[in-house]
Amino acid sequence: MRNLLILNALILPLLLSSRGFSFESDKNADRAALPTVPPEFEVKFFAKEPLVRQPCSMAFDAKGRLFVGMGPQYRNPTPTTPADSVVIVQDTDGDGVADKIKVFATGFNTIQAMAWRGRDLWIANAPDLTVVRDLDGDDEADEYVRIYTDLGNLEHALHGLNWAPDGKLYMSKGNSKGYSKPNDSSGLAPRAFMTLWHGKVHPDWPAFPEPVKFTKQNYKKAYHTPPDDQGREGGVLRCDDGGGHLEIVSRGMRNPWDITLDDGFNWLGTDNDANEGDRIFMPFWNAHFGWNHPWSAHWTDQPHPPSSPVSSPLFDGSGTGIIFCDAPQFPPEYRRIFFINDWARKTTFAWKPKWDGALLNSEGRTWKPFVEGRKSLFRPTDVEVGPDGGLWILGWSAEYGSTLKNDDDLKNGKWDNEGRVFHVRWKDAPPANWNTAKRSKPMSKWSVAELIDDFAGPLPVWRIDAADELVRRGDAVKADLITSLRGGKLSTMQETWTAWTLGRMLPDDKSQEELFASLLAPDSAASLNLRIQAARVLAFRIRQHQKVKTLPAAVGKLLQSDEPRLRFACVDAIVQARQTSLVTALVDMLEKESDRVTFYAAWQGLREMVPVAELKILLADKRAGVRKAALLALLETHSLSVTEVGALADGDPDGEVVRVAKLRLVGKKALASAPTVPAKVDAPATATPRAFRGVSLIENVKAQSPNHYRSLPGGMVAGGLVYTDREYALKEFPPSLALAELLQTSQDDDGSRGDKFLAFDALVPLRMHLGHDARVPVPKWLSERFRATDQKIISTNTTYKIFTNEVPQPGRLLAACRP
Repeated sequence: MRNLLILNALILPLLLSSRGFSFESDKNADRAALPTVPPEFEVKFFAKEPLVRQPCSMAFDAKGRLFVGMGPQYRNPTPTTPADSVVIVQDTDGDGVADKIKVFATGFNTIQAMAWRGRDLWIANAPDLTVVRDLDGDDEADEYVRIYTDLGNLEHALHGLNWAPDGKLYMSKGNSKGYSKPNDSSGLAPRAFMTLWHGKVHPDWPAFPEPVKFTKQNYKKAYHTPPDDQGREGGVLRCDDGGGHLEIVSRGMRNPWDITLDDGFNWLGTDNDANEGDRIFMPFWNAHFGWNHPWSAHWTDQPHPPSSPVSSPLFDGSGTGIIFCDAPQFPPEYRRIFFINDWARKTTFAWKPKWDGALLNSEGRTWKPFVEGRKSLFRPTDVEVGPDGGLWILGWSAEYGSTLKNDDDLKNGKWDNEGRVFHVRWKDAPPANWNTAKRSKPMSKWSVAELIDDFAGPLPVWRIDAADELVRRGDAVKADLITSLRGGKLSTMQETWTAWTLGRMLPDDKSQEELFASLLAPDSAASLNLRIQAARVLAFRIRQHQKVKTLPAAVGKLLQSDEPRLRFACVDAIVQARQTSLVTALVDMLEKESDRVTFYAAWQGLREMVPVAELKILLADKRAGVRKAALLALLETHSLSVTEVGALADGDPDGEVVRVAKLRLVGKKALASAPTVPAKVDAPATATPRAFRGVSLIENVKAQSPNHYRSLPGGMVAGGLVYTDREYALKEFPPSLALAELLQTSQDDDGSRGDKFLAFDALVPLRMHLGHDARVPVPKWLSERFRATDQKIISTNTTYKIFTNEVPQPGRLLAACRP
């Protein structure tokens, strides 16, 4: 829980916040009913319980077989709870309905994402990221490799595994944090994850702890207690095959459940569980989406200069799986769109993309229901396009978590949670012709055309496997790939993957750089998509191979292009390749840059590449856009004093610069005005009930958490900070709370539970007020111990309804947080 404690005589509000959707069950759903789909489609059960129960993730292998991750681990497992498994769901009689499962691998924590590459199945089972391999072809994994561990608990966990055209694994990670204990025998989280959770990391912390190999006989998962608290923020990360070169791509998310990429290597993801609603976001390099931002936390879709724009309006639900679909087995109006699951609203939505400058947004800033659960048991988790070109959707059980308690229950058939695999197809779909004769041959025998054909296929594993095979062949296929790329007959998906396959191969061949530079030339006939990929590939080759050091001049020149997506791609290339020689061109672009995403990426690039002293010089630049960018870059790293920010707020002629400066001053002034807390107050037990400015009403504050807690007598003021570790500020509250004592808690303790999570001595009689998120059902313990009022407190992160209770005598108080 997120906690805020306020004290005046006879006052103690305890503010709690959580989302209500995730705790709802669907006990009254019609188990036999199917969800509804548009008239031209049909939906059916492919699999149900007892074959599948609580399925959370799925992936099709290169043979087109469906692998499902499922089990009883979610939501409150103990070290002895039966493990999750990966099963092959089979239709052995060809009637379109599954009749058999085979356990492929088992022994996992809750499985929340899977992705195939060759013979390797990557499994996100926080606190681990695990790879399993079938070495002898018996459809049972023989080798288990723990790539990462200590990744936090199953809440806000590791999700969204995707192999991308650059050959890297991209993943989404919620803000649950690992134990981060160097002496823990189970292992340490890599540095990139630590940076997300804690901000600063000791320089000796390992970037990539050594993976651990197991056999299927001795594999043992790590364990992380479910109620453990949360880290600073979540994000999107990427790594090489094998887990090396792990780095943060984007950050500032709370619980990014899934991510996917479209045919142009553009990302989209779902981020959920905030008070204002869930959101869709487009991750890119250096983007921070506002959750626990360094100085100005933000969540909504409204413009907010310190954080990256999000895609589409917020929605009340629980965004889960997301996939891009361009299968010929869907009608034209349902091609080149995203399908997005909403677990809480029991709906799979069709999200038609439309570019808003360089921001991937939805057409009309809305999306329409495609599969609707209504009275049926339809609680969608993962979604994929299958080898038949149809849509495959996993369905959760009626309960929020498993009803299975132990192995004995499992053996005795007492596990009764449901599970569903739904299959949605277009009634007039043409037959899928992907299982051609080539699949009976080893991939090493396929022609270049056959491999490029798989780039357009519906399965992600086909694309990455075809790319890997072409990269392996290298110079022998280079000419054929270039001919195909220049031929103008490739689909967007094929064009993207072909370009990146060329970019991944032959790092010592400088003619590769010449090829991609030619695609950016003014007289190039390349498509917009190919030009964007060319800029990205050139930066990738510098960053990944480190053979060539500089981008061609064409990249800098395209910063003045009329096309915002191309400008954005060039900014991204300059920053990822750390081209300091192009900083001047970047600064010149900022003078007139009107696209929000491109401007944001540019100032983040300045932050990364330009020293603080030089950024401060840019604060005096005659161009307003440059001053604003320099200001944002400096504020991101807390490199300006209150005096320096104040001078801009009071004297800059540009309204946008003034707006950003004043936004920062709200938090700065609140910090500067925080009153000093005396070590001890000798107040008589019979003191008259009233507010004490500068005199504390409590002492001996003790929290279960090691994080910092601070008492601020008189701290209930507009702009006062809510937490010790965030800059959420108080906006509105009842006059009776004005100048009350504020006991700042740690927002990092979000998720804390127990009867003794906070204790202190009351030196005078107190009235306790508890603020509870108005959108969340009131828990039983709160209604039993507190009296509801019609008052509320509003901060910059949420609104709370106030409950009250009185403590008529001084003494030791225990503040309890129960689920």
